[in-house]
Parts: sequence; structure tokens; C-alpha cells
Amino acid sequence: MAKTLTEFDTIAAISTPIGEGGISIVRMSGEDAVKIANKVFKGANLTKVPTHTIHYGHIVDPDTGKTIDEVMVTVMRAPKTFTREDIVEINCHGGIVVTNHILQLLLGHGARMADPGEFTKRAFVNGRIDLTQAESVMDIVRAKTDKARQVAVQQLSGGLLKKIRAMRKKILNTLANVEVNIDYPEYDADTVTAKQMADTSQSVINKINQLLKTAQEGTVLRNGLATAIVGRPNVGKSSLLNYLTKSDKAIVTDVPGTTRDTLEEYVSIKGVPLKLVDTAGIRHTSNKVEKIGVERSEAALKKADLVLLILDSSEELTDEDMA
Repeated sequence: MAKTLTEFDTIAAISTPIGEGGISIVRMSGEDAVKIANKVFKGANLTKVPTHTIHYGHIVDPDTGKTIDEVMVTVMRAPKTFTREDIVEINCHGGIVVTNHILQLLLGHGARMADPGEFTKRAFVNGRIDLTQAESVMDIVRAKTDKARQVAVQQLSGGLLKKIRAMRKKILNTLANVEVNIDYPEYDADTVTAKQMADTSQSVINKINQLLKTAQEGTVLRNGLATAIVGRPNVGKSSLLNYLTKSDKAIVTDVPGTTRDTLEEYVSIKGVPLKLVDTAGIRHTSNKVEKIGVERSEAALKKADLVLLILDSSEELTDEDMA
């Protein structure tokens, strides 16, 4: 018999960035999550604790009896969880070795390594969130500016979903009225005229077009505007990048042709992320390395959404500037 949606195998993954830090979190989701965690946790019987509670104890390797770390374990039982499955979160000390050791213990006692985005996928498949909300989860994680985060949070709370449902309801109501008039003409039902149907349809079309227009804005907020800083050598491109990023990302000298490759960095301008691309100075050159840099500059120029052309106001325009 096929598995029901809540009978997936149990998955595990490290939910915090890998590296040194105060705390790391290892998460499990699935019907065996509590049972697997209980095999390696000493401090309380996790199979008997109330849901949505946190417990102090230690992670111990059952095979060797060696204590791995001092932890806090949170138990959350279905269906009131993100995935609508049982979830266990192990809060351990931050560090690559200890966090990975705990993950390996869980994998060795019945869990499976989660695929990228699988926790969110299960939330979607189990009906916890719809597709627009699933996408907004990643938008929140990847948000490069506060404005992008605000838009993603609004979508996560169902902003787009409510608009789609309202349009769908309007279409279904119109369709229902038409079918009633066709099937039961003898009853005194409200007659839906062709003009009313056309007006309703056009209203929905207009709203769909408005949403499509905002889709481009959403793409800009998510991915940023690809902004190429171009100009001839030694005109101040790298200085501008350093100024906007408030750092010394690019090497700046008075020697023309210092930049030989493209350099990318994100900045926020009034909530809109710009992916700045510092390029090599564009000019005719016989230097093999610089020539490759110029070719990459021209490629970045073609892909850019926005181009910042840098000119030296202390000099007359040159043929290279015009080119």
C-alpha cells in the first residue's frame, strides 16, 4: 500500500550555517524523529515529554558511551509543526566537528540526510504552506535588503495567495450564475448578462496583469540589479566600487589596467540591491591577460540590467570613452 503523506522516512540536516559560533541546530522531521533522538539523548525520555517543550541533557554515542556535547533538545509533535510531522531540534555548541558528529549519530540510527529544501518541500506536500509561501521561505533566507525581506514576509503570510483566491472566487461565482441560468431557466435567478461576464473577466485580467508587473519588481528585489561599472582604464571604476561598498574590495593604483578580472559585490540603494560588477578598463590592448579582462568586461556589459559609465571630467572625451 502506498505511503500517506505523513509516513515519509525521517530526515535530518544541520539548519544553521557551518562554522564556528555560539550555537548550532540539527533538525529532524518524520514519524521516527523523537524515537531516533531518544536513542542518543540522555536527560529525559523524549518519547514521553509533552509536545513543544525543550529539555536539557547530553548527546551520548550509544555504541561507545562517550558524551558528545551538552545540548538543549526541542520536541514538537505533529501536526502543529512546520512540516506537519514530528520535529526534533538539537541545540548544540557551534562548531563543525561537534555539529557534524551529532548529525552522523542521527543518520546512523535511522535518519536520512535531507535533500536541499526538503523540510520546506514537506511543509508544501503536507498542506502546511502553498507554493507561493514555499517560495517566500527561500526569499526570506536569501533577502539582501530589508525591503526584500519585508516583501517576502508579506508573501509568507499569504499576501499573494489571498489575491489569487479572491480572483478565483470571482470567476467561480460568475460561472455558477451562468450555469444556474442555463440549467434552471424557470427559476427567478439573477440573470448574468454577457456584459457583466465580460466586465468581470476584464477585471480579473487587469488584476492578473498588475501582478505580472510586480513580478519583475520582485525579481529585482530578490536577485538585485546586475550593475556593470565600465569605462576606460584608470578612470575611477574601482574607486567607485570601494566607495559604494565602504571597503577596499578592489585594488586602486595610478597604473592603468590594474583590474584584470570582474569583481562582484552587493550594495543596497534605498532598499534595492545592486550587484556591482567592477570591470577591467575597456581598450585595445596586446597584453594577453588584459585582453581576456576586456572580453569579460564586454560580456558583463551585455548581461547588465544597469550600466554605470565612468568618465574623467578633468579630461576631454577620448575615442575609448566614445567606444
